[in-house]
Amino acid sequence: MTVIRFATLPGLALAAVLAACASGSHDPTPPDQVSNAAYRPHNADYLPNHRASTSNGMVMTTPVGATVYTYDKDQLGKSNCYGDCARNWPPVIAAAAAQPYGRMSLVVRDDGQRQWAFDGKPLYTFGEDRTFGEAKGDNAGSVWHVVR
Repeated sequence: MTVIRFATLPGLALAAVLAACASGSHDPTPPDQVSNAAYRPHNADYLPNHRASTSNGMVMTTPVGATVYTYDKDQLGKSNCYGDCARNWPPVIAAAAAQPYGRMSLVVRDDGQRQWAFDGKPLYTFGEDRTFGEAKGDNAGSVWHVVR
């Protein structure tokens, strides 16, 4: 004798949610990106806190996979990248509630925004990096460097 069981409406809803989560279609994290406890605070809302494997090795990235850079013309705790520089090399801006952790600190930009820094060096992304973990800006002008 065959027994047919009908799923309840809550059971179907749970199955649909689990299927959507398992599909990965809404997950912005690239498959080759791995988290590293040295870069990740307990609160995942902080930026940057991820690492990705690139042709340049493992580099720090934002949660959406943008490679993170430092600028040799900055001073410790102070950004010197504004105007066209900041349009090409967007600063990694911190959320209002962001707090320093580990080797990550915050610097205040001239416009009052807070920018993430690693070992006191302000952090940026590169406008020409178009895909997860891309690092086209590494050693650009001999002054831009990926954070490893």
